[in-house]
Formats: sequence, structure tokens, C-alpha cells
Amino acid sequence: MKKYSYYYYDSSISTIHSYINNVYGWMSCGLLLTSFTTWYTTKIPFLLEIIFFNQFFLVTILILQLIVVFALSNMINKLSANFAIALFIFYSILTGLSISSIFLIYTYISITTTFLTTSIMFGIMSIWGYSTKQDLTKMGNLALMSLIGIMIATTINFFLQNDYLIWIISYLGILSFSILVAWDTQKLKEIGHYITSEHDEQFRKYSILGALILYLDFINLYLLILKLIGIKLEKEDENKNE
Repeated sequence: MKKYSYYYYDSSISTIHSYINNVYGWMSCGLLLTSFTTWYTTKIPFLLEIIFFNQFFLVTILILQLIVVFALSNMINKLSANFAIALFIFYSILTGLSISSIFLIYTYISITTTFLTTSIMFGIMSIWGYSTKQDLTKMGNLALMSLIGIMIATTINFFLQNDYLIWIISYLGILSFSILVAWDTQKLKEIGHYITSEHDEQFRKYSILGALILYLDFINLYLLILKLIGIKLEKEDENKNE
């Protein structure tokens, strides 16, 4: 695991708890902002039309998301804390715009139910990752390798359109991201040993970095679960007609 030599080593338990609380606090803020953006976007037909019927605009959003993730992940030491916070907020809004179509595909009840299901799974895996004394590095690396295979399989299935393969990919994706939640939580706890609240600037920046890591795990886990258990609007309409 990467060591941050410029931090004070062996921070107190209270400092580690403070760091983790900040990470989850910012992650929760990001999720709330994304949820609001997603919901509010569906109330503006003109904006929906721009996003989903203008391929250039949607691609621009996706590129901006990649740039923000790269900047926060690889340039965190060069950024100010306030700018890192601004980038995280910007990314949360971009994500809300890019996934706003879920309100046009799935019912409100299934969207809410999936969010609660994801929150419970995320919470359980986070607690395990934080409390376990087992080194989860091997499991985490295996999950990352699995995600690479999933991306390749998804690309192939784009042409095959095999429903069974979609289910397999979804289940493997959920398993992989669940493991990553635990592993990332364990890594963030380890980072907490190298952070001191006296270094406010670094403390805030690495809180944002940790929030982004867990935020990405949550969003990906949520979308995969929604694909499996989400009730589509057209299916609900068919049931009513019957």
C-alpha cells in the first residue's frame, strides 16, 4: 500500500475517526447532489433533450467526468482543498446529468428501493472493511481484474445482445464492487494513520479523495443493482393493462 511519508504517522484513533467521518460526509453530500440533479433534470424537458438527443453533449459530459476523476486521483497534492471540493461537487452534478435517464426508464418506487438496498449493502461492506483485521488487498486486486473482464465482456455483448450474459455481467459486477467497497474502506482507514487534523489543507483534500473513491463504488453498485431489480415503466404499464 502506498505510504504518504509527508504525513504524521500513527494518528490518534479520534483523528482517524474524524477523517473517515469527513470522507463519508462528503460522499453523502455528493450522492444527495447527484440525486437532486438527476431528479431535477427530468423536470426540464429541454435539458433532457439536449443531453440524450445530442450525442456531442453527452460525450462531453463523459469526457469531463474522466478529466475530473483523473485530476482528483492523480493531482490531489497539486490542488488546493477548495478547488478539490469544487471539482467533487462538479463531478456529482455531471453524474446526475448523465444518469438522469433512469427516471425515464424505471419507476420511482424501484429507484428508491434500489437506493435503500444499495445503501444497506454498501454499509455492511464498509463496516466489514473498516473492522476486519484481514488484509483485503488480494481480494481487491481480484475484484479489479474481474472488472476488466466485465468491461471486455460488456463490449462483446454490445454486439451479441445476449440477455443471459447481461445477467452474468451484472451479478459479477455487483460482487466485484461490493468487495471494492470493503477494500477501499480499509485503504482509507490506513490513509487515516498518515493524516493529522492539524494539517487542515491536506486533511480536507484527502477527505475529498476518499469521498470520490467511495462515491464511485456506490454509484456503480447502484446502477448494477438497478439493472437487475429495477421495474421499468413500460413493464408497469403492461401489468396495469392486463
